[in-house]
Amino acid sequence: MPKFQDPWVLLRHNEPQYDESSTGNRRPVPPTEVPWTGELQQRQLSASSVDAGNVEFEDGHVKSSYVLLLDPGLDPLPAARDKFRDADGDVYQVVGKARERRPRRRPRRVAYIVVIVRRSNDIKE
Repeated sequence: MPKFQDPWVLLRHNEPQYDESSTGNRRPVPPTEVPWTGELQQRQLSASSVDAGNVEFEDGHVKSSYVLLLDPGLDPLPAARDKFRDADGDVYQVVGKARERRPRRRPRRVAYIVVIVRRSNDIKE
């Protein structure tokens, strides 16, 4: 039974395929859609992060960083070229490497998956 109730769709990036019928050029392949459940949380920027130059507003573009908690069992884990779509149709880009989190005490089964995602107002699908 899933712990998280919010519906999400993982959009797995697919490598382009060669068009052997005519030109031999690479053609884009639509992403593979994997339905999943999770919960999105706002990621707070620390004062040291802001001092290092990380801001949420840059040249008229708004970008926000979030933590997406996912139910365990997703295999393979999301990669940096993958995206997530929420129930409202907003698309979030995966940033960095997804991690499995386990409790410190037994049982040491995966409790949830953590993915850092970002959403920017200039990303269009």
